[in-house]
Amino acid sequence: MRVLFINSMRAFGGGERWLLEVAAGLVARGHEASIAARQGSALATLARRDGHPVFEFPMRGDVDLQSIIGITRLMKRGGFDVVSVNVQRAVRLGAVAAYFAGIEAVVERRGLLFRLKNTARNRLIYKRLISRVIVNCEAIRHDIASSGVVPVRRITVIPNGIDPSRVVGGEGNELRNELGIGEETRIIVIIGRLVSDKGHGVALDAFSRVLAESPDSCLLVAGSGRLLDELRRRAGPLGAAVRFLGHRDDIPAVLDAADVTMVTSFREGMPHVVLESMAAGTPVVATPVAGIPELIEDERDGLIVPMHDPSATAKAVLRLLSDDGLAQRLAANAGERVRMEFSLDLMVDRVEACFEGEAAAAIRGEL
Repeated sequence: MRVLFINSMRAFGGGERWLLEVAAGLVARGHEASIAARQGSALATLARRDGHPVFEFPMRGDVDLQSIIGITRLMKRGGFDVVSVNVQRAVRLGAVAAYFAGIEAVVERRGLLFRLKNTARNRLIYKRLISRVIVNCEAIRHDIASSGVVPVRRITVIPNGIDPSRVVGGEGNELRNELGIGEETRIIVIIGRLVSDKGHGVALDAFSRVLAESPDSCLLVAGSGRLLDELRRRAGPLGAAVRFLGHRDDIPAVLDAADVTMVTSFREGMPHVVLESMAAGTPVVATPVAGIPELIEDERDGLIVPMHDPSATAKAVLRLLSDDGLAQRLAANAGERVRMEFSLDLMVDRVEACFEGEAAAAIRGEL
């Protein structure tokens, strides 16, 4: 099976990580995976590093004729059985190109909960150009189905997966030494792009409450984004207790050093940071957004707190810092759940089966 992945994002996030992991898994199973990426994107660089055939296009807008023509020509040359498109611009560019190239098996992957509007354009795209939508949690499936644009029968839920070995055995002590943080200091981390959806402001407010009761605590903020300056100003009164690490490639070390992971998001899909923390044995305090409740059962695999509630978040963090038995129990349950239900191999198996099903349906003329 030959698969072409199309992704229009300039920055690298969970959707791009999913793409690379699935592409690598398919290649390991004997398939071919090529990637059409935005010119100069982080995905293009990383995919090329991983040995995938990479084709870069401007992808400047929904009516970027240069990109549509280029992607159409690529599809006609490549003999692809399935086209996998990421959300928004990649859907609109890639699905149109697939139509002109005569490819009917076009699968969109949606990993973030945001409203699919019932517009004439979307009705055309999802009736004529997209054969199936993969989502990573039931919450997104329900939301898309409720829009009336995509029938439930054409939505497939494939939860995210992770290879636990990717995050186990991080060099947490080395990170502490690098940052000058002693062994006695309790570390809370928030990991993700510095954008409004991640709720960093709530995390800072919660940490200020934690610091009042646990003064030998530190908050590490790992990630980059447009809110950096604003968040630095907001964290100013907390002094050296808050460290902005920027983008980090050593997330296993960050998780190994941490006592608690905070996830204060307002909008998510099935976040990798939760899976990574569960696999690494770092207990999680998280909001019940989108697929998070499908990963974490409150009081069993982690602690769930309301959105926009720094007080409840702080109380949950303090519980974990003061009760080692609770923290260890939650971490052990979370690790076992990841191994049983959210393995990377299982995710790739499911995507492979979905793609093969779409390719076969196209051959039978059923799409």
